[in-house]
Formats: sequence, C-alpha cells, structure tokens
Amino acid sequence: MRGKRFLLARIREEEERQLALGELARLAETTEAMVREYCEMGLLGEEVREIGPDIRFDEGALFLVRRIEQLRIEYGVSASGAGLVLDLAARVEELEQEIRSLREALGR
Repeated sequence: MRGKRFLLARIREEEERQLALGELARLAETTEAMVREYCEMGLLGEEVREIGPDIRFDEGALFLVRRIEQLRIEYGVSASGAGLVLDLAARVEELEQEIRSLREALGR
C-alpha cells in the first residue's frame, strides 16, 4: 500500500526537478535528520530507505515530506501514523477515480 501514497504526489514530469537532501529538508521546513528518518521508515518509497551521498529527491517527495510534517506538527500524528494517513488518502483518491470512471461508463 505504501506505493499508493505517491498517487497523491503526482507532479507533471516535464516540470519535475531533482532536490538534494539539504534542499528538500529546507523547502519542507524540517531537518535532514527527519528526512533521513522518513526514508528509513519507507515513507518516501522503498527505493530510498538508505540514503547515499548522491541521492536526489523529486518534487513528489517534497510534497510527501510537507504532508508528513503537517500531520506530525499540526495534528500530533506520529511519523508512522502519517504514513498510514497518506496511504488511506491515496486509497480514497483511487476509489474516487474508480467511481468517476464507472459513472462515465454508465453515462451519468
């Protein structure tokens, strides 16, 4: 289910830029240590669990870090809880898209 949260982080590919760890942390208004923790937890995708010196993040990761920080700071949700919230939000979006598709197929 973790991969589903990236549905929420869709950015048009032609506008996407790559961010270094420090830049991602700065733009998300958090610390590099927090971004590393999110990576280790798999919140930014399984492929970035271990951060190397040359790792780059896309703007989808920036969106996710901002959302995790918002849930953590404003609502007191733990980082792992934020992952669950994001997974559920992605699933809701997926189901809403399916409903739209079914309505279109039925002509409503």
